[in-house]
Amino acid sequence: MRIAIGAIVRTLGGPATYARELVRALVARRTPGHDYVVLTDGPEAFDGLEIEVARVPLPSPYAQVVWDHALIPAALRRQRAELYHGTKNTLPLVLPCPAVVTVHDLAVYHHPESFAALQRWHLKAHVPLAVRAARAVLTVSEHAAADLRARFPRAAGKVRAVPNGVGAGFRRIEDAGVLAAFRARHGLGAGPLVAYLGTLQPRKNVELLARAFARVAAAVPGAELVLAGRIRPGYRPALPRERVRLLGPLPEEDLAAFYSAAAVLVSPSLYEGFGLTLLEAMACGCPVIALRRSAVPEVVGDAGLVLEDAREDLVAEALRRVLTEDGLAADLRRRGLARAAGFSWAAAAAAVETVYDATQH
Repeated sequence: MRIAIGAIVRTLGGPATYARELVRALVARRTPGHDYVVLTDGPEAFDGLEIEVARVPLPSPYAQVVWDHALIPAALRRQRAELYHGTKNTLPLVLPCPAVVTVHDLAVYHHPESFAALQRWHLKAHVPLAVRAARAVLTVSEHAAADLRARFPRAAGKVRAVPNGVGAGFRRIEDAGVLAAFRARHGLGAGPLVAYLGTLQPRKNVELLARAFARVAAAVPGAELVLAGRIRPGYRPALPRERVRLLGPLPEEDLAAFYSAAAVLVSPSLYEGFGLTLLEAMACGCPVIALRRSAVPEVVGDAGLVLEDAREDLVAEALRRVLTEDGLAADLRRRGLARAAGFSWAAAAAAVETVYDATQH
């Protein structure tokens, strides 16, 4: 079976990581009878892999509608694909072959303010069409699967949750020289780093995190709040300048150092389809703080401080505890490493291939 995988990887975020890591894990499996081709805007992400790659240009993140509905169908015909896997929420309106789609979450329905107007239109218009057209609908958590089944009850029987894994590069870095070089490269001091990684957008609640950090900063000399990730176009978070650093998007090779240098990673997000940064942080031995919302409990379990409400005082108290309470950070580090070990891209790829095969029956 010739399977084409659509992989938009130059727009940083969970779907890009998903596409990249899933392809790597599928290549590693070398399943007989599966002939893969990756249709991608970033062929360089798959350098060194024994897989066919075809470039499908994406001029901007807002051009996905053109990519999906014009460029991908043409590429599928050229590649003579027998199955297409759209890994970023949508499928072409006219499909030349059967298809599977991964819908990562339904945040656009729960927190539309987090999306630019064009993104809202694209997702609300085309996710329902993709769910209807797909032979199977994959998602990344049981919470997201339940959300999909509730909103699209006619498609409930073809929704399957396949949890994300954690990449092989996410391991704790103990080398003090590597961590010092990372800090120097980004102009960071030697004190504790309170970290956030992800797109900065309204539902991620970084302004609440900044206020909570301000409550405890005086008690932790040298501490800095370090926010990494792209800022969603049109969104300007109101953040204090003192001891708050915006690093922008980080390259993949810097992420393990970022997590390993951090004293704690905080995700006060109101909605997550999975919570990949929490898993990556735990795999690097970084304690995590998050909200008991959406899919977060499935990922973190009892390995982090999971707060019941998005309140400034609760986040501040959790920060105070991790940064000052004897033994707590070490305990969370141990539990996080054990928890992260239960998630793998190899297991995800095996489950996804089972879905591919089922589409042929």
